[in-house]
Amino acid sequence: MNNKEYKLSTINKVQITASARRSLIAADSNYYSWSPEKQEEFRVTMSEKARQKIAKILLSSLLNIQCSLEETDEVWEEQPLNNLNMLNWASLLTNGIGEDFITLNEFMAKDKTLLDFTTLFDYDHADYLYQEQARKKESKDYQGADYYPFRWAPWVRLLIDDNFWYSSFTSIATHLNDDIEEAGNDYINTLITHEYVEGENHGKQEKGGVRWDMKKDASGRERQLEELQHRWHPYLQDCWLAISNHNADLELAVYTQDFDWDNDPHRCFIFRNEATLKKVRWRHFLSDIKPLIADYSIIEKQLEKEIEKAKAFLEEQYQDIMENFDPDVIKLRKKMKIVISPGALEGLGGIDSDDE
Repeated sequence: MNNKEYKLSTINKVQITASARRSLIAADSNYYSWSPEKQEEFRVTMSEKARQKIAKILLSSLLNIQCSLEETDEVWEEQPLNNLNMLNWASLLTNGIGEDFITLNEFMAKDKTLLDFTTLFDYDHADYLYQEQARKKESKDYQGADYYPFRWAPWVRLLIDDNFWYSSFTSIATHLNDDIEEAGNDYINTLITHEYVEGENHGKQEKGGVRWDMKKDASGRERQLEELQHRWHPYLQDCWLAISNHNADLELAVYTQDFDWDNDPHRCFIFRNEATLKKVRWRHFLSDIKPLIADYSIIEKQLEKEIEKAKAFLEEQYQDIMENFDPDVIKLRKKMKIVISPGALEGLGGIDSDDE
C-alpha cells in the first residue's frame, strides 16, 4: 500500500514476539496447548489479573522494569513514546484477533468484544444505534438521523506486513469533512483575524476539575466572528450528509492515507459506503480490503472542489454579515460551562466552537 520506510524499523521484532509469548504463558500456562479459536477468545476476554500478568512480563522483558501487578497500569502510563511503541506492539500480540491481530482501541459495552461483530458494519451500526438511543434520552425533541458509515472515526491497532501500526477507520464523508472544517476555520481567520485569550474564570477550580474559559479576541469584531462561525457549523453538517448520500450507491472502495505526524506509523483507512463495510470482516481485515483498494488521488481531487465551495460559502456569508448584520443585537443561544479534568489543560490549543 505504501513504499515509505517503516518508522519503527529499529525495533527488534524477535524480542517483541518472544516477550509476548512469555507473557501469554505467564497469564495461563496452558495457552499454547489450546486451539487457535480458544487462544483468540482468551486474548479478548482475559481477566484483569491475567492482563496485569501480561503487562508485568512485558515491562520486565522489554524495558527491564520490575513492578508489582498492582503497579503495572501506572508504570505503563508513565513510559515515554518510544517505550510505548514497543509495549503496544507486544501487547497487540496478546489481545488482537484474526489474521492481522487487529484490536479496537475504543470502549466496548460490558460483556462485548470485537469477536461479537463479524464485519466492520456490524460494529459501526451497533455504535450508531447506541448513539441514537443516547441522544433520544438526552433530548425529547431529537428526531433521529439516518445511518451512514463512521460518523466518528474509531482508533485501531493492527499488524501490516508483520509490522505494528496505529490506525483510524473513517468514511469518505467524515475524512473530507475534517479537512474541509480545518480549511474553513483557517479561512474564517483570514476573513476575521482572531485569537483565543484566557477569560477571567480560566483555570479556576470547579467540582471535578478546572474551568475552561477561553474568549475570542477579534479586535472588536467578536460578534461578527460568532455569527460567521454560527453559520459555518450547519454548512459542515449539510456537507457531510451530502457527501454521504453521494457515495451511498457507488461501487465499493477503500482508500488509505499515511499520516506523518510524528514517529508513530499511522495509516488511515477510508471506506466509501455501507456496502463496503459489509464486505470487510474484522478477522480478515487486510485480506478483505485488498481487492477494494482505490487510488487516493480521487479523494484529493474531491477535497479541492469541496474546499473551494466552502470558501465561496464563507466569503458570501462574510459579505452579508459585514453589510447587514447588527452586532448590537444579541441573539439568545445556549451557553455551556466546560470543566475538564486536572492536567488536561496542558497542550490544549484554542477551541473553535459555536458555544461559549
